[in-house]
Amino acid sequence: MNFTLKQLRLFVSVAENGSLSRAAELLAMTQSAATMSLQELERQLAHPLFDRVGRRLRLNAWGLWLLPRAQKILAESYQIEQGFKGKSPIAGQLRLGASRTIADYWIPELIDHSARRYPRLDIRLSVDNTHSLLQQLYRGTLEMALIEAHTQEKWLKLEPWCQDELVIVCRPQHPLCQEQSVTLAQLEDCEWILREPGSGTRDTFEQALQGRLGPLNIRQEYPHLPTIKRLLQSRAWLSCMSRLSVAEELSSGQLVALPVPELSLSRYFYFAWHKDRGDHPSRMALLELAREILN
Repeated sequence: MNFTLKQLRLFVSVAENGSLSRAAELLAMTQSAATMSLQELERQLAHPLFDRVGRRLRLNAWGLWLLPRAQKILAESYQIEQGFKGKSPIAGQLRLGASRTIADYWIPELIDHSARRYPRLDIRLSVDNTHSLLQQLYRGTLEMALIEAHTQEKWLKLEPWCQDELVIVCRPQHPLCQEQSVTLAQLEDCEWILREPGSGTRDTFEQALQGRLGPLNIRQEYPHLPTIKRLLQSRAWLSCMSRLSVAEELSSGQLVALPVPELSLSRYFYFAWHKDRGDHPSRMALLELAREILN
């Protein structure tokens, strides 16, 4: 096969943008040249790589298989180019995803340290829940993500970063605040406001309760932490949140963490990436920087 780096670069750009015309524009190619280049790549590989849906191009099974491998080849070629120019490979763009709790309380410090240590590294941040971030990692639109839940996906590489604790919280006027110890049966009788399905916090909470409680009375589900906290202060509802995310409210007495000895809600935050994409120098540098922040 005689496919070229230019063809792979075009393929990756089309996959990431869902549009051949947009990819051609970004790569300074004419529409006709981009069309011919993509067709030639598919001819070389003897397989179509996209499903054509109107004007949009969606990766098919072959395209999904090729994407992480093409990205790995392009990353390696970039390292070679930078190495022979005598430049540090810790440069360029790194697409980083973060779940909402981590984005609010850890990412600003991480990006600040990165900007001072690696000024030529441009971190592009995407904030979403864990389920959505995993989909973006699989599609190749992120190089790495910080997520809140452990997952068993075979294509995924996970590395624990730091430990976190979830707590059951409510306003001080809630009847359970009078209890020295709260039982699971008492939790079952309460009304709840929770993070949306797919969030790492929700997954950890549901796994801890699995087989131990019946269906909870869930009044509302929201992806936005400030919304949940404000509603907790005005309504007699319970929620399960990271202690990190409610530290200020607990300290000021606006919210209270209930003692529930039967529940263990500790977890880890994880760095996650597609294991088929190989070593990425910027990703490894950011991992090392994140470890330093904890010390």
